[in-house]
Amino acid sequence: MKWLGTLCGILGSLLVASNSGFSGLGYGFFLSGSIVCLYTSTLDKDKANMILWAFFLVVNIWGIVNYV
Repeated sequence: MKWLGTLCGILGSLLVASNSGFSGLGYGFFLSGSIVCLYTSTLDKDKANMILWAFFLVVNIWGIVNYV
């Protein structure tokens, strides 16, 4: 599950940074990766990562709202 979150984050960053017209899809991957990583850090009871991924989740939602 952790690898899924990692791969979604990598793919999202590549799609947004490439400025190839797939930024919306990139934000979707960012959002998915944040949700997965937040979920796995919650299962692991890793508070530092929970805060990090919760923050990234909020920022990703903000990015999607600004993109649309």
